[in-house]
Amino acid sequence: MTSSPSDGDPLQSPNNLSTTSIPTLEVHKTRSPARNESPETSATSLPIRASSPPPLGSRTSTFSSVLSRSSSPNGRLSLSIPRVGRSQTHSPLGNPSETYDDTRSLIVRAFSPTVGIYASPEVDQLAARKGVKGGFVGLVRPFGDRINGKVVVRDSAGASRAWEDFGVHLADLGQVAKDGASTDTDAESTEKLEELMEHYVGEGFDETEDPPGRGETSPFYRIFLSRLLCSQSMSPHETFRHPVGAVIAISSATSQPIETLRNLYQQTASGSRALPAYANPEYLRYYVLVHDEDRDDFSKSSALFDQMKRHFGLHCHLLRLRSAPCTEADDDTEELPISEWLSSDEQLSLFRDTADLLDLDNPTLPYVFSSDATALQGFVRELIAQSIIYHMEQRVALWNEQIASRRRGISGRFMSLSKRWTGIGTSSRSSSSTTNLASGGNYDSLQGTYRYDAPESLLRKLADYAFMLRDYKLAASTYELLRSDYSNDKAWKHLAGANEMCCVATLLNPLTSSGSSKFKIENFDNMLETASYSYLTRCNDPALALRSILLGTELLKVRGRSASELAAKWATRSLELGLVGSIGHVLVSERVASCFSERIGIGNTGWGTRKRKAALWNIMAADEWMKLGRAEIAAQKLDEAQELYSETKNTDSHKEFHEMAEYLEQLRLAVRMKLGEARKRGFSGATRQLELDGPADSSVDVEDETLEEMNPLETTDSRGRRRSLLGGGAGPGAVNLMEPMTPLSPARLSRPDKFLQDDDFE
Repeated sequence: MTSSPSDGDPLQSPNNLSTTSIPTLEVHKTRSPARNESPETSATSLPIRASSPPPLGSRTSTFSSVLSRSSSPNGRLSLSIPRVGRSQTHSPLGNPSETYDDTRSLIVRAFSPTVGIYASPEVDQLAARKGVKGGFVGLVRPFGDRINGKVVVRDSAGASRAWEDFGVHLADLGQVAKDGASTDTDAESTEKLEELMEHYVGEGFDETEDPPGRGETSPFYRIFLSRLLCSQSMSPHETFRHPVGAVIAISSATSQPIETLRNLYQQTASGSRALPAYANPEYLRYYVLVHDEDRDDFSKSSALFDQMKRHFGLHCHLLRLRSAPCTEADDDTEELPISEWLSSDEQLSLFRDTADLLDLDNPTLPYVFSSDATALQGFVRELIAQSIIYHMEQRVALWNEQIASRRRGISGRFMSLSKRWTGIGTSSRSSSSTTNLASGGNYDSLQGTYRYDAPESLLRKLADYAFMLRDYKLAASTYELLRSDYSNDKAWKHLAGANEMCCVATLLNPLTSSGSSKFKIENFDNMLETASYSYLTRCNDPALALRSILLGTELLKVRGRSASELAAKWATRSLELGLVGSIGHVLVSERVASCFSERIGIGNTGWGTRKRKAALWNIMAADEWMKLGRAEIAAQKLDEAQELYSETKNTDSHKEFHEMAEYLEQLRLAVRMKLGEARKRGFSGATRQLELDGPADSSVDVEDETLEEMNPLETTDSRGRRRSLLGGGAGPGAVNLMEPMTPLSPARLSRPDKFLQDDDFE
């Protein structure tokens, strides 16, 4: 068995550090030599990571001013660092750029590398003096969501590509280790997600925003999908939440900095911040010295930083920050942005904390100096572009050469068969753990894990690293190797994860053409079936089952005729399995309508389109939005349904079904009356006037009693909520389109329904 490769970077334990004598350590040059070019042309994209700084005399005054705020041993910082934009408390997507609104980019950035943060108490106190909750993690976390400038990544073939939306997930290392050691599943994550969506839906709709066009992703669904993707904690079956590196930060105010560094490292190796046994402990350590500009002497900090550089080489940074608090009234300040990847629980806690401040019209977020924001941006960029990415590229190349390449050959396949049937080639274990291993394999069936140095674990880490570096071809081929191994070992959660990510990586690969002979829609159907079944039935993890289904739905719907119909099938499957609550139900119903509307027909006749199906799902979504008290969104869905019907060959075909036509007219009337009552009461509501077919003398001021008489197809359930019944008194053959009713989340059942307080139909 191939063991885990040792880390070639100079990241070893700082046990040999001494305040009196500094032993000489051999630091290997792991970076290419600096190119002979000006820093103005190369520092922005950082295509080559230099091992020594270029001469300072060639720098411009602008670049020198940047370095004065954030010093580093190599000095390769981006020259184009824009000001951090102000973000709103209730804006979950933080950055309003078009790239962030793209669903594919959202999925790609959700699976970014995770970097742990472990700071000394002095560093957390500095952040607390600036008014930042969560210590140093809360201060630096928002700047990792998206790195400024282009980030160059090399794939397994040696080709380089620059990405403008690359980012990382910065998290507290202790919390990551605690979540990874916990045996609790994410059973409550879907309930928290539903509660969060109720908050957003109940906040009202901004009239100044243009409603999404037909087929576009709604803001509510983007929030829903992003919170679902970031709600997963550290798990043995995948390594996306395993730290790729850890930032160990000390302050210039620390009384014994060398001893503190030694203790912090020891805690990450075998102390309270140590990762669980299934996680690889050989991750990169990055050392940061935080200098307090307002209180400490820079000459002493510089001397201490030189001491750190001699031991850790390029993997250290001098971060210069001010500890003085600032307000909006101060000059040259900016509001600290909110991290895009807050979990549902974190977002709800933020809403509770800022509720009182919003009522008092006070700032809900702390302010930081612009110089501090620039320094933090430069620090995160240097950490990612010069250390984290290079470390991941090195590991991918090594694991691919030592393990994956051998497995793909004939000898590797023969050894795999030998291990499966005869036990030859299996790793040795102690007698206490051997009894827990599956026959002829490395899987511990009692713990549900592989050892971190087992070939299966290293292959999964290779595939995940390649996925996070966006080398989807290598990732998909490695996931394909793992599927058979996990199936033979009956490692069901690992098998589900391998099928899920193999499907996602293949669909994300731009070289995988939908017209290619290798693009078989049946393969994606089988992978999604295996993933969802294993997650839900064998592992009892509905959150991961929902994640796999929605990822497949979003990536399949843009892949052509049969793929878009398969996407609609799986979105409908998530509703049938009851994986979502009431708000999730209506959001997924909208995606089903979008999948059917994008179904392309054959020839000029348009045969094979699914316009009527898309219109029907829009009508059902409109009815559900009415139940949630959002008549303006229901009006938009009815408009989309009317447009879809008008594009069919027989535009009035739905009127031939009398129950359907009567139900649609009643729903239109209810929406129109609801909008009229909202306008009379001054509520923020409809973004546009609903155009209805009907008598010209129809008034929006009709009394509620009149509506009760004119609406025989609706009744009131036991909760006082209106229901659409197409079968009540309609005669034989009537179809009840709205049964079963949309499920209600446990969070809504435990408290009064705020939507019923303003119900105009009671």
